[in-house]
Amino acid sequence: MSEKQLSTIFIDKQLQKARKILHPYMPMEDAQWQKFKSSLIIRKYAKNEFILNEGETEKYLSIVVSGVTRHYVLSKGEEKSFDFSFQHEFNCSYASFIQQSSSKFYIQALEPTILASLHYNVLQELYKLNPLSNIFGRTAVEQYYIWREEREISLLTDSAEERYIKLMEKYPIYIQKIPQKYLSSYLNIKPESLSRIKKKIAGG
Repeated sequence: MSEKQLSTIFIDKQLQKARKILHPYMPMEDAQWQKFKSSLIIRKYAKNEFILNEGETEKYLSIVVSGVTRHYVLSKGEEKSFDFSFQHEFNCSYASFIQQSSSKFYIQALEPTILASLHYNVLQELYKLNPLSNIFGRTAVEQYYIWREEREISLLTDSAEERYIKLMEKYPIYIQKIPQKYLSSYLNIKPESLSRIKKKIAGG
């Protein structure tokens, strides 16, 4: 079997897993799923490659097939990470996508990453033709705002250690792949503070 065939099989398996995760929000019959899947574009990125730059317009609403992406802003020359998208999660600059305006942040692949993406124009056409597409777009936005509210409350009420533990519990495999400087920025603490937290949790 060729490398291309193996890649196609892998992507299809991961999309099936994503379908199961989305099912409670967007149930689809097999025929509906096949039609929806045919509208997806598979995009591949190398480690550290930029998926979206600040100032560019987000053209895609994507699901991470494999890999991890980092979302960050530049503030006074300093990178501040505020989100990560892991396997089977949505990946998008939502405000830029919805308004078709310039993105205010960067999205970068932290490792080789594959995205299954719907182009903005295609999604608009699907909205007109298939009500399920409206559910897909709405689900992505709803999930984003749920995440945003939870993160804002966590920053106000949880300690840095509690935020780190929650992240470890939710993403035990993927969290090890994120460089400490990005993770500490996301947790809104200094790298040395994160080191102390890790050491304490490890019992050191």
